[in-house]
Amino acid sequence: MYIFALAAKSARVMLYLKSSLKETPMKQHSLLEILSTKFFVIVVCFVVMAVPTAYFVLLSSGVTNLNDLATFADAVVKTVAVIVGALWVLNRHYTNRVDVPQLRVDAEVSAIPPPKFSNQVANHSLLIYRLDIVNTGKTLIPPMEQYLEVHGVIPSSDGVEYVPLSRWPLTGTHPPGQIEPNSWNAINDAIAIPSNIQAVRFFIDLQLNGKGFYSWHKTFDISSKAG
Repeated sequence: MYIFALAAKSARVMLYLKSSLKETPMKQHSLLEILSTKFFVIVVCFVVMAVPTAYFVLLSSGVTNLNDLATFADAVVKTVAVIVGALWVLNRHYTNRVDVPQLRVDAEVSAIPPPKFSNQVANHSLLIYRLDIVNTGKTLIPPMEQYLEVHGVIPSSDGVEYVPLSRWPLTGTHPPGQIEPNSWNAINDAIAIPSNIQAVRFFIDLQLNGKGFYSWHKTFDISSKAG
């Protein structure tokens, strides 16, 4: 138990030193992350071979007083266990990304065609939507900046044309509150759209206040509902 506790402590020290470094907007994978994930098996094999070799060289050269074989074996096992344990903790940390914001967007989109309205003007349908930004991670997502754009998607001679339908807010970004783990922030609205629009595209941009950005977009077929 002492060995694994020491390994976990070593890993926490490495993570603390890493987190104290200044992050760049486009963060690259660190050497520590690459070694503990992509080359995890190779690094472990190297440690298992290198540590006994190093101890054997020290023992043979007489630099240390490890004259007893049992003491030599015990030192090798403990050293390998500590290093491999620390590598495993780092591997789980980077693989599970427990300290990185994790988001999911759940969308509900529907449309009401013009004949459903008695006071219909200019032949418009009503697009109704709700977008839930769900915190699926284990860390609190701090206050952020966000905006939403809705486009109509129509075919054209050049391929596909995106017609702006709505933007929220009209300019700039909206600062929603923080999102607790397993909680969500909702965007719920309804807008009038031309009845000839048969598909719509939603785009959300989130700026996570120094922790990067997150974008989500999806196109919905509303041809059976819009007109």
